Amino acid sequence: MQAQLAWLERLPASVVVIVGDRFRYANAAALELMEAGQGEAFVGRAVVDFIHPLDLHRVLARIRRAEREAVSNPPTEFRALTCSGRQRVVAMTSNHVEHEGQGGVLAAFLDMSERAAMEQRLRETDENFQRIMNTMQDVFYRTDAQGITRYVCPAVKNVLGYEAQEIIGLPAAAFYPDMRERDALIAAIREQGFVHDFPGRMRRKDGVIIDISISTQALRDEQGQYAGVEGIWRDITQRKAMERELERMATHDDLTGLANRREILEQLEQALQRRRDRRAQSPLSVLILDLDHFKRINDGHGHAVGDRVLRQVVDVVEGRRRSVDRLGRLGGEEFLLILEGADADEAYRAAERIRQGVEEAPVDLGEGQVTQLTVSIGYAQALAEDRRASDLLERADRALYHAKHLGRNRVSA
Repeated sequence: MQAQLAWLERLPASVVVIVGDRFRYANAAALELMEAGQGEAFVGRAVVDFIHPLDLHRVLARIRRAEREAVSNPPTEFRALTCSGRQRVVAMTSNHVEHEGQGGVLAAFLDMSERAAMEQRLRETDENFQRIMNTMQDVFYRTDAQGITRYVCPAVKNVLGYEAQEIIGLPAAAFYPDMRERDALIAAIREQGFVHDFPGRMRRKDGVIIDISISTQALRDEQGQYAGVEGIWRDITQRKAMERELERMATHDDLTGLANRREILEQLEQALQRRRDRRAQSPLSVLILDLDHFKRINDGHGHAVGDRVLRQVVDVVEGRRRSVDRLGRLGGEEFLLILEGADADEAYRAAERIRQGVEEAPVDLGEGQVTQLTVSIGYAQALAEDRRASDLLERADRALYHAKHLGRNRVSA
C-alpha cells in the first residue's frame, strides 16, 4: 500500500482514502484542492465536514456502496467545502480499497468549479437572452448563409401572425412580397457588413403587406466567410402611413384632395423644365378656371354648402380632363389645369369641354335645392422665352380677366 501511495503522490488528480467516516489519506493534489496545507487540517477529519449539506446524503450513499461492494461508482458531481470554507464543485469516482487492514474507499476528484461557473454564466446569459427575447416588441432574427431562418423571437407572432416555430427553417425571402427588396437588403449587407433602418416590406400570415425597418449585420465564420445575418426589424406601417399622410397634407388641398397651390405651381415649374430640356419641341398649355358668382353661394347658403359645391364642380372637371393632365387648386374657387403636349387649339377644346360640363351639371345645394354654375377660363400656351411659371401664368390670368370682362361663362386666350 505504501508503494501505491507513493505513486498517488505523483498524480495531478486529487486522490483520498476514506475509512469509516474519516479521511485517512490525501495526496498532494487533494491537499491543494482542499486548501489543507500539509494535511493536518484535513487528514483524520470527518467526511461530513467537507461536503455541502444538500449533497451529503447522496455522497455518503456512494461511499457506503463502495465500502460494501467491489465495484466502481460512476462519476458524480457535488459541492465540496475546503478547509478555509470555500465552496468548490468536484467530480468524484470511487472504488473499494483495503487500507491498513480495513475496508475503505479510494476516491479520485477533479475540480469542476471553473466549468460549473462557466455553465452557470452560460445559463444566466441564456436566461437573460431569452427573457429579453420574450419581452421584445421588435423582432430579433438570425439566418444562415443560405438565408434560412435559424432563430426568430416570439414577438414575430404579434407582427406577422406566425408562431416562431412556424418560421424557423423557412427561407427569410418567403415573407417578402417583392424579392427585389430582399436582394437589395442582402447586397447592402454584403457590401457594407451592416445596414441601419433599411426600408422593406413583409407579408403577414393574413396576406396583409406591412412596412418594416431593418437594422442588421453580417455574420462571419472562423475563416471570415459570410455565414448569414442577424439583427432586428420592426413594424413601421403606422409610421409610414403617418409620413405619407403628412406628405399628402403638405402637397394637397384638404377640401378637394387636389394638389394645393404650392404643389401645382411646382408641377408647372417641372413641366416647363422638361419642355426646355426637349428644346421646346413639345407644346405646353395651362388653364386657369374661376367659378362665376361663387360668393353668392357662400353668402346665401353658408360655407359648408359652398365647400360641398366646390367638390361637386371638381368632380365635373376631373371627368372632362385628360388622364395625363394635372389639376390643382390655387385658392378659393380658382383652379389650375396643366396640359403637357397640348397646343393652343387643344387647350381651347379642353377648356370648352370643361366649361360646358360645369354649365350643364346640376349643383345640389341640399334640402332639395338645385342650381346651376358657370366657369370662366383663361388659357395660355408656353413660349420659348418663358423662364418661370409666373411668365405663363400671367398670360393665362390676363386671359381669365378678359373672359370675366366679356360676361363670364366663356373661354378666352
